[in-house]
Amino acid sequence: MLDVAIVGGGVCGLALASSLQARRVDWALFEGRGRLGGRVLTVTGENGAPLDLGATWFWPATQPVITQLVADLALPTLAQPDDGQLLVLDDAARPPQARSFDAATGQAVEGLPPQPGSLHGGARRLAGGMQALVDALAARLPPGRLHLGQRLRRLQDLGDAVALHFDDGTTLQARRVVLALPPRLALDQIRLTPPLPDAVQAAMRGTPTWMAHAAKAALPCRSPVWREQGHTGNAWVTHAQAVLAEVFDASGAAGAALAGFIALPAAQRARFERSLPLLLESQLAMLFGHHLQPLGAHWQDWAADELCCSAADREEDGRGGHPGQHAAEVAQLQAPLWAGRLWLGGSETARQGTGYLEGALRAAGRLRAELDRAMLAHP
Repeated sequence: MLDVAIVGGGVCGLALASSLQARRVDWALFEGRGRLGGRVLTVTGENGAPLDLGATWFWPATQPVITQLVADLALPTLAQPDDGQLLVLDDAARPPQARSFDAATGQAVEGLPPQPGSLHGGARRLAGGMQALVDALAARLPPGRLHLGQRLRRLQDLGDAVALHFDDGTTLQARRVVLALPPRLALDQIRLTPPLPDAVQAAMRGTPTWMAHAAKAALPCRSPVWREQGHTGNAWVTHAQAVLAEVFDASGAAGAALAGFIALPAAQRARFERSLPLLLESQLAMLFGHHLQPLGAHWQDWAADELCCSAADREEDGRGGHPGQHAAEVAQLQAPLWAGRLWLGGSETARQGTGYLEGALRAAGRLRAELDRAMLAHP
């Protein structure tokens, strides 16, 4: 029987597994996807550039845990280009206008002296894409303890252990189980016997999954034409026909690229999927000219990923707000369940950095401490 079963192979689950491995705890991790990383997804562009279609940035000024981990792992980083200015395209029939970002109001305004670093707040990216963090965490772990393509369907409290039932028909038992998943997704997709307390279920249901409604696109380019024009690649597109709402430079040493957040509502994206590459290229041409010459187009619709987006997230389509706005639920999400045999994890359960990679790491730290105490009290 396992001491700890971790369900979810995102950054929270991998960081927790790493700490359990260091403590010589008998653990195993189960991930429903055929890959590790969860909402971290890095693909390689046609020019070799790593393109993040999921989590992209961390902020050293406000996120000490991930900043220290990146340093400990010796992962090279890049500053997000940000001179305090951006192009604003608010009319599809007119050229974009250069404006300054006002950090006090969150608006792009004319006549304000540029404030370098104001738009992205000192954000940094990993030179190898955020997948480099996932790979570095996984490299610390014995491969035989990482089980991909194992989707959990049911948890059953047996009194002295928990039974895990997977969709391929396999069953195993563990003394303790950690659900390192977005709370809504766990409630949506895993049958829990006995059911969790009503207050816990309400907290899980009331906590939006960060990024669940989002879609991101990235286009590798032959050269950073925007820099030759004196721009940093930052742009907002606010007119009604916008395809990308926000654009930013995604270049690295391997090659130039632009990326952005898709403006289309989740319910409409499937209708535009076949034409999306042309639409993306057309919008970037409106911003930076027809000589931009993208080499391809890559995108990820997280709302279409059933291992990310719950039914409630899909219905809200981004209207549920940031999970950090639902701080009242955190106490319920962090409580031990089934007499300490079941714990909820994932970035949405953190009090700080909620929804971000910082929150995922803080959740893993909390769970490590809770499991240490539980295993000392009841080996």
